[in-house]
Amino acid sequence: MPNSLGDASLPAYMTVRTADDRRRVAGRAVSWTALDWAVVLYAIFVALVAVVWAVPKWPHILAGHAALVVALLFLPSRGAAWEEPGLNESPWRSSVRRTVRFFRYTYPALLLTLFFEEVSLTVNAAAAGAPYWFETYLYNADRMLFGGVPAVMLSQAGNVILDEVMHAFHFSYYILIIGGIIIAWNGERGDRTPGRGFQTTITCMMLGFFLSYVWYPFLPARGPWEHPEVMAGLRAFGSGWIFTPLLKLIMAGASVSGACFPSAHVSGTWALTFGLYAANRRAAVVMGMVAMGLSVACVYLRYHHAVDVFAGFAVAAVAAVVGYAVTRRSRA
Repeated sequence: MPNSLGDASLPAYMTVRTADDRRRVAGRAVSWTALDWAVVLYAIFVALVAVVWAVPKWPHILAGHAALVVALLFLPSRGAAWEEPGLNESPWRSSVRRTVRFFRYTYPALLLTLFFEEVSLTVNAAAAGAPYWFETYLYNADRMLFGGVPAVMLSQAGNVILDEVMHAFHFSYYILIIGGIIIAWNGERGDRTPGRGFQTTITCMMLGFFLSYVWYPFLPARGPWEHPEVMAGLRAFGSGWIFTPLLKLIMAGASVSGACFPSAHVSGTWALTFGLYAANRRAAVVMGMVAMGLSVACVYLRYHHAVDVFAGFAVAAVAAVVGYAVTRRSRA
């Protein structure tokens, strides 16, 4: 029986279909944004690090990152007809479509936890024989700049109330990331989602994280809180009321040893804040003040050396410059 092309030859029909599929996939890759390419390049980078240095579970990392790149090729295109509501669309279908559309645009942020947790496998990759070799330089830099270890100096001068405030600032990391993305998505009043500055915001944020993560296999270092000789004799933080116990619970299950310099908490939140300025300036100013508290909390809570924070801020500035440059057209 002839196929839809009027050709009774199944092989010829399949050849045409295969060519069409390839063109469709290639067309999606061509339509990728700078952010999509950043995700792919970072995934390839981590896979190469895993393979070259044969890190633990490297076959799983290679397979997982290959699957991620392939999956991106099959994501529905941005701005396509599927985003528009159908005629007489039911409320539940409209809600599902809006939700899928939101996650289609924000998918890179969903990968952050996975990317961060796999750092535990790649940290020390380039210096397996000298684990965490870089942290000595961080202590020396802190002492040269401040005459001591700021993580010790700050926290020793605190009290139970300040402890709770600092833990709240550190917890604000999650609020800043989620809230910043939602604010940028909604844009200014009257904007059609995603808001005009959304692509700049999320691109800057993801670049802020990626440009910190890429250093961890080569500059492994732990924070002061992981050094018994530094922690010995220091006062214990108060039990707190809400944020102190909550953050302790989170850190017990999600912290990664050696992912210290630059601080990704600082680089990611500040890059997001800089990017958000393109979408909502007032919100960016407020978030900048919170990000400043988070930066101090990273040192106060002994998670980071002071130079980690400065390096994180520098990374955020670079990410913002690049992010604004590659998303200029989306803000037009």
